[in-house]
Amino acid sequence: MFQTEPILYLQSLASDWLTALMILITSMGSSSFFAAIIIVITFGIDFRRGFLLFQLLLWTGAVTEVFKVVFAMPRPYFVDSRVLNLESGEPNLSPFTGKGASSFFGLPDKEVLETFRAGVTSEGSHPFYSLYGFPSGHVSTTTALWGGTALIFGRKLIWKIAPAVVLLMAFTRMYLGRHFLGDIIGGACLGLLLLLAFSGFLKSPFCKAFFRKENFIPASRSPNILFYTFMFIVPLLLTAASLIGPDVAGFLTGTNAAYLLVIRKRLPDDTGSRRTRVLRVLVALLNFAAAALITAAAIDITGASGSLGPVIIEFAEAFVPAFTVWISVEICFRLGLYGKESFSQKSNASKV
Repeated sequence: MFQTEPILYLQSLASDWLTALMILITSMGSSSFFAAIIIVITFGIDFRRGFLLFQLLLWTGAVTEVFKVVFAMPRPYFVDSRVLNLESGEPNLSPFTGKGASSFFGLPDKEVLETFRAGVTSEGSHPFYSLYGFPSGHVSTTTALWGGTALIFGRKLIWKIAPAVVLLMAFTRMYLGRHFLGDIIGGACLGLLLLLAFSGFLKSPFCKAFFRKENFIPASRSPNILFYTFMFIVPLLLTAASLIGPDVAGFLTGTNAAYLLVIRKRLPDDTGSRRTRVLRVLVALLNFAAAALITAAAIDITGASGSLGPVIIEFAEAFVPAFTVWISVEICFRLGLYGKESFSQKSNASKV
């Protein structure tokens, strides 16, 4: 599963148009693409379902990074100088050639693993998560997105499409030289396990409790403590332990802080014409994009990266755009694109 021969064969078939197509397809596994899809679902279709799906994707990304750090496996182009990183187009400068696994169930050469892990450790104070290969984050999150959407909306068509989408994503990651077959299988298995846990959550009392205002006020009650712990404390602890990147923690805490403000004031309903729904989506997308651009520009202008450190910068660059969920909801209320939820709607939170 950690052999480079299958990747080398796929890359022997490479052409400019095929590579461009594979890069386009693999971009649908990026955080920007997922954010856009979640915004469309949350503001255009169903706020509760969209937010639950957002949580699934964010926690899938977090758990994937934990596994990456624990296993600390290199990507194929580090193991074999013949493998090209077609996604970036950068030349392969690896000192190793043909050091992949010698058998299907084997691991890459021990010298390669030791050299890789020593190099990553020396790069900085926290791991460079993008260097790790196992498991594939694109495959785990794609599995979570499509499987979670099928679970939440109960559409058979999505269940039929999901396997094909995951397989296509897996193919692009191998073709582009970003992952071994083992990384792909690991990502798919992790995504399925998290989907199983998510399915159990949807059927549990905690799902209904997640949409009750009283569970998000400062109080020494079990639901309140549990939700605050997983929404804020756990991501920060994982970041402090260098098990997840500050960007993942920023997205998690930013999104959850926004939700905390939304639910403590009023949950939006999902009624409205097609035009109203489209306008809500446009407001949310524009806010998200503007926040990302302004935050990046402010960091460049002030030179904050040098004074605060890369961890805080990465955290802020993710936190601020994610926090715009609350801003977008408030703007939509003020523009009359949302109506205040009635008591009957609050009691009907079990629809998710």
